[in-house]
Amino acid sequence: MAGLKLRRRGDMMGTIKLQEWISMKKIVSIMLALAMIFSLALAAAEESMERLGRMDERVDRIFRDTKAVGGAFLVAQNGEIVYEHYYGVQQKTTGVPVTEKSYFRCASVTKLVTGIGLMKMMDDGMLEPDEDISTYLGYAAGNPRYPDTPVTLRMLMSHTAGLNENSSYSSKSSKLSNMIALDQKAKANFKDVRPGSEYAYSNFGAGITGAIIESVTGEDVSSFMREYLFEPLGIDAAYTATQLEEPEYLTATYHKDGSLYIAPSYALRQTYDAQATPDTHYRVTVGSLLIRPRDLTRLGIALCGDGTVDGVRVLSEDAIAMMRQEQSEETTGITSDSPYSFFTIRQDTLLEGRRVYGHQGTDEGIVCNLYVEPESQTVFCVMTNGCKTKREDGIMRLTRRLCAIAEEEYLGK
Repeated sequence: MAGLKLRRRGDMMGTIKLQEWISMKKIVSIMLALAMIFSLALAAAEESMERLGRMDERVDRIFRDTKAVGGAFLVAQNGEIVYEHYYGVQQKTTGVPVTEKSYFRCASVTKLVTGIGLMKMMDDGMLEPDEDISTYLGYAAGNPRYPDTPVTLRMLMSHTAGLNENSSYSSKSSKLSNMIALDQKAKANFKDVRPGSEYAYSNFGAGITGAIIESVTGEDVSSFMREYLFEPLGIDAAYTATQLEEPEYLTATYHKDGSLYIAPSYALRQTYDAQATPDTHYRVTVGSLLIRPRDLTRLGIALCGDGTVDGVRVLSEDAIAMMRQEQSEETTGITSDSPYSFFTIRQDTLLEGRRVYGHQGTDEGIVCNLYVEPESQTVFCVMTNGCKTKREDGIMRLTRRLCAIAEEEYLGK
């Protein structure tokens, strides 16, 4: 019996050792598998870093080739920023590098951002796209040659209102009501075309939309846009340098030849009348917006998708659709063949076989582009404070070359 017990005890000990051996083998296998996964992840991360490094080098080369002083290039996809690169300096004399905190003036992309605010006001029932602008301005306005054809927001935002940018618009002392009120019979400020019948890009028209915002809200347009559009999204942007929270990050702007255009110190000395004065604030929304690259890209994300960014609704899906709609006599009453809908251009030559929507901004050496491609949910943001401004088929060569790299990397061209 004692021998049997010893054998049983030995069998049990053997079983335990076998189980321990099996458990140890499982642990070793798991550790080896984890090591392999970690190794593969590390290799993938290294490959990704190398790929991004090569892309950074290519982006830097393009900025250098265009003699950019400072710049930023960002790509977002499926609601997230997937690439961002900053180049050069905020100002030549200080040598402070451009970072994600740097504010750039976005020139005519100001119109697109203002357009987002206007579309939000339409969503909220404050404006109607086809209402006579006289209703908002408080006096009868329009082309004196065609007094029975109202000028509408849709016309202003599709650049079909038939406005002239003559000496009156060029003079800072001119009052808006003197230029467009019907009783002034100021024919020189209008083309001899029926409103809505001819496309002609108009800074004047974009400026009038800012005056309309002030007339409707009773607030100056910069303060209103900060409270109404920017602050709910955590964006620090303004149409005047004096309202920026961190003005030390404001970039200088430069001419095409690299000479100084506007220094930050000069921009910060300019007074801004922070009250509703629509008769004189008809230039604010033309090209003066100052914004950071990430924030401009986030607005692009909202335009690219369903009108939301980071879970916050910016615009309704209907408003997004309106901004992409082609204007026509059948659909909107606009008889002109305009490439714009509500300050949003339709562009078919930037990407191969894909339509993008957005806007381009240029002034002296400033280049700013924001384009979105809804099908792939991709956003491209280009900003500089001064560079060579050669165009290719209407779009800056700088932007075409940068977007070509992103197309290759993120759209599988």
